[in-house]
Amino acid sequence: MVRFWRAPQQAAIALAIGFLILVLSGNDYVAAALMKSLEQQHLPPEPMPQAAAIVVLGGAVVPQTTPRPWVEVTEEGDRILYGARLQQQGYAPYLILSGGRIGWLGETSQRGEAADMAEIAQTCGVPASQILLDSTSLNTYENAVNVKKLLAAQNITGKLLLVTSAYHMPRSVAIFRKLGLEVIPAPTDYRYPSIARSLTWQNLFLSLIPTPYNMDITTMALREYQGLLIYRLRGWL
Repeated sequence: MVRFWRAPQQAAIALAIGFLILVLSGNDYVAAALMKSLEQQHLPPEPMPQAAAIVVLGGAVVPQTTPRPWVEVTEEGDRILYGARLQQQGYAPYLILSGGRIGWLGETSQRGEAADMAEIAQTCGVPASQILLDSTSLNTYENAVNVKKLLAAQNITGKLLLVTSAYHMPRSVAIFRKLGLEVIPAPTDYRYPSIARSLTWQNLFLSLIPTPYNMDITTMALREYQGLLIYRLRGWL
């Protein structure tokens, strides 16, 4: 737009590219296809098996900082809620919560995210004696490394139920298995569950209109694929 008067042809090309990116990233079909390509790789086991422990990955809560009256869950908050529910249903005796705080992101809380998740889990009825914390990991690779150390320290062996968002599960499972941990995916936080919709012309038309939600979903999926690529290049997968 700035160069429109001096170089109208270049400006027109740039505007066309920008419009194309907006339409592609913001429509329902592209966003759903990208997210489903991640979410459908690991579906919930049926029936849910017994395990030695349930591992819940962080990125699901924000700390109690003014004016928040208590710890709050984010969009990914299903992780801790689902993990606590599985423990309460008796699928594993221990609930392992993994997640620290990244200071340069402005997270000023003095305690790790795992402690905040533990507070929510205890509110859901999980006894504190059955909760194990990794409060220092800052990414998915460190989640797996620290959980492995924690399991060894507690002499816990056997299969693990791994709980994280469905779109995050492919990378998480690959990392844990690369480290020799036997994990069973227990995904949650589905953004695009497989629900059949009536194909009316109204639905088809509205699905083509870009929305901020779809742009966010597209960005999230592309960022996850970027993470898969980087982790593979680093030898973590």
